[in-house]
Amino acid sequence: MTTIEPDAPVSYDVVILGSHLATGLLATVLAKQDLRVLLVGSPDDTVLPSGDSTVPYTTAVLHLLAERFDVPEIASFAHFEDLPDAVRRTSGIKKSLAFLHHTAGRRHDPAHAVQFHVPGEHSEWHLYRPVVDGYARELAVRYGATALPERASTTEVRLSPEAVHLIFGSGRTVTARFVVDARDQESPLTATAEGDPKPLLLRSKMMHAHLRGVRPFEECSRLADYHRATTWSRGTVHHLFDGGWIQVVDFRNHDDAASDLCSVTVGLDHDRFDDLPADPDAAFRALVAPFPSLAEQFASATAEGGWTTSPHWQRRAAVTHGPRWFAMERSACRTDEFLSRDVTMTAEMVHALGAALPRALRDEPATGAVLAEAAAFQDALIEFNDQILAAARTAAGSFALWNAYSRVWLLWQILGHLSLKRATNDALVAGTWDPVERFADGGLWFRTPDGLRQMLDWFFEVFARVRAGGLRQAEAADMIFRELRRARFVPPLYRFGDPNARYYHFTMPRRLLMVAWVMTVAPADFKRLLTKDNVTGRRDDAPSPTRGRSSVDDGRLAAHDVERADGSAADAPGVTQPGRR
Repeated sequence: MTTIEPDAPVSYDVVILGSHLATGLLATVLAKQDLRVLLVGSPDDTVLPSGDSTVPYTTAVLHLLAERFDVPEIASFAHFEDLPDAVRRTSGIKKSLAFLHHTAGRRHDPAHAVQFHVPGEHSEWHLYRPVVDGYARELAVRYGATALPERASTTEVRLSPEAVHLIFGSGRTVTARFVVDARDQESPLTATAEGDPKPLLLRSKMMHAHLRGVRPFEECSRLADYHRATTWSRGTVHHLFDGGWIQVVDFRNHDDAASDLCSVTVGLDHDRFDDLPADPDAAFRALVAPFPSLAEQFASATAEGGWTTSPHWQRRAAVTHGPRWFAMERSACRTDEFLSRDVTMTAEMVHALGAALPRALRDEPATGAVLAEAAAFQDALIEFNDQILAAARTAAGSFALWNAYSRVWLLWQILGHLSLKRATNDALVAGTWDPVERFADGGLWFRTPDGLRQMLDWFFEVFARVRAGGLRQAEAADMIFRELRRARFVPPLYRFGDPNARYYHFTMPRRLLMVAWVMTVAPADFKRLLTKDNVTGRRDDAPSPTRGRSSVDDGRLAAHDVERADGSAADAPGVTQPGRR
C-alpha cells in the first residue's frame, strides 16, 4: 500500500477524511478519473456501527457506480460470490428478509411473521464492516489514491480561498484543492458552520455489537410452524416490538464462513426506554427478557469488544457544504441502521459526488452551484430516509400495521431496483448520464412508474396521522391494503394487497402471473421495466439484437428467468447464471 508520512507537504486535488466503505468507494471513483486523492483515517472509523446488509436496490446503485466510473470491482459488492475470499469468508449470505413481531410475555406467534425471499438472480449479503471497509480502502489505493497510515489523523482543517490545509499532530500540513469530510459527528467543518439543523422525525437510542453464541432463531421457534418459511438465519432477521427493533445479521451462515459472529443492532424509541440499566450488556438483557423467544436466542450470547451505544444517535448537520468542502455520510447525518438504509445512501452519494467533484475541480467558478446541487440531493435523501424509518417505527407498534408497511416498502424496493436498472441501461445506450441524474427529484432520482411517488407521499401522510393520534393503527393498515389492491400500477406477483400473503417466493407461477399482467393490463411505463435486458442480473457489453424487446415477446420466459419453488435459481444448460459479470 502506498503511504506517506503526515509531515510530507504533498498537494492533492481531494482529501477525504474517514476511512470506511463510503470514503473508499468515493476515493476509488475519483482516482479512476485521474484526480490526486488522499485518504485520511479517523479513530472512530472502526468503532461506529454501520449498516450490515444489502437489498436489491442497493445492488442496482453499486452496478451503476461500476458502469459509470468503469470500476468493475465495485460490481463485486453487489454479488456475494464475486467478492474476494477474505471478504466473503468473514461476511454472510442473505437469502431472505424476515420481520418477526413480538409481544411481551409471550413466545413468538408464527402468525406474526413476514418473510421476503431474495430472487435467485440477486446475490444479497451481510457485510462484516471491519473487513469490507478495509477492502474498500485497498481498492482506492489500487486505483491510485494515497492512504495515510491508520495512526495518522488530522487535528485541524483550515480553509483559505486558494486551498485546504490539513494540520497533523506534528504541526506539518498537507494541502489540497478540496476536502470531503465523512469522519464522524466531530467534523471540524460542520461544527463551525452556522445554522440550526432541521430536526429528524425518528429519534433512537442505538446499541450495536458483534456477538458470539447467538442461537439461530429456527432453534428457538419451530420452523415447521411457519407456513412456507425458510431458515431464518440464512437471511437478515428483524425482531420488532412496540417502540423498537433488533436486527440480527449472521456471518456464520454459509459453507465457507470463517466467522462465529453475528451483528446485532438495536434501535429504540428515545422516549420510551429510559429505565434500562446504564451498562449496555445489562440493558440488552433487560430489553429481551420480556420476550421469551428473544431471551432464548440471546441467552448465551457474548459481545466481542463490547457494545457501542448512543442515547442520541439521530443527528443532522445544519450545513453540509461550503467553499472547498463537503460533508457526507456520517459527518452530514446519522440515522438508524434499520433496513440497510445507510449502505444504500452511501452508494447514492458516492454516485452523486463521483460526478460532481470532477466537474467542480474543472470549473472552479461553478463550484458553488455544483456543490449546492449535491448538498440538496443529500438533504432530499436524508428526508426520504427519515420518513421511511419514522414510518417503520410507528408500524412496529402492531403486527397488523407492520404487515401493511412491509408491503409498500417491498413494492418501492422492487420498482426502485427495476427503474434504476432501466435508467442505467438507457444511459448506456444513449451515451448520456442524464437518466440517472434527476437529483432534483430527491429520493426517486430516476424515472419510476406513474403512481409510485404519489403512493409514497400518501403513505407517509398516513403514518403522520397515526403518530399524531388522528388514525388508529388497524384503520391505517386497512387503508394501506385497500390502496395496494386499488392502485393500477401495483403488480400482482406478490399479492401486495392481501394481508394473509406473508411469505414471498418469486416462483415460476408468480413469474407467469407477471407475464400475463405485462401482456394485458400493465401500464405502458411499467412494461418498459420488464425488457429482457432489465430483468436479468447482467448487461452484455455489446448491444444485443433483442435489447428493448419484452422478455414475454415470444410468450414464454427465458431460461434465466426459471426458478425453483423454493426461490433458488435453476440452472439451464448453456446459460450463465444472471448476476455474474
